[in-house]
Amino acid sequence: GRAPSLCPNGSLRRLVAEHVAFDRLEHAAISLHVVTTDVRSGEEVVLSAGDPVDAILASAAIPAVFPSVRIDGRDLIDGGVADNAAVSQAVALGADVVYVLPTGYACALDDAPSSPLSSALQALTLLIEQRLILEVAHFAERTDIRVLPPLCPLSVSSTDFRHGALLVERARTATGRWLDEGGPRLAHPERFLSLHRHSINLNPCHGGQAA
Repeated sequence: GRAPSLCPNGSLRRLVAEHVAFDRLEHAAISLHVVTTDVRSGEEVVLSAGDPVDAILASAAIPAVFPSVRIDGRDLIDGGVADNAAVSQAVALGADVVYVLPTGYACALDDAPSSPLSSALQALTLLIEQRLILEVAHFAERTDIRVLPPLCPLSVSSTDFRHGALLVERARTATGRWLDEGGPRLAHPERFLSLHRHSINLNPCHGGQAA
């Protein structure tokens, strides 16, 4: 059809507006910078002032899933297309310590993606992961970067939202264990982001062993 995306962003807008407690990005209690991508030029656009709801909607505008958001004459989409973790932006803004909370990717799918959307999103997450590995390795030499290992194994497709609550709980448990084991101080943080796959069937919401 002629729709610019599979889903409108009206419901997401209402959800964000309900939880954002400030009316301008520059009024946030902690300095907040939102990374987006100009859909026409591919340029990275960092939003540090203006409407926070529009900024977050733009940052969440996964290509083909949600529509772009026009801000100051530019059509903006998910910043992950240009710079997923925005480590370079954090360093440029003067951060001494950078925490990276990667979502990872579905490394334990039973089968290859079967729809155009799931295929596109799986490819996008793999591209993002590759860039993140290089970026973390590059900046780890000059900045204290701490990478929370993403959930692994993960057999839930990017288009499957049925297991959200269980995945959140699994992530909470994994993060607590990482903190208890001194994870923030572990060397070579990029090693937690290596591309790989698993060749066994796994419960989509629980861990397993790599083959």
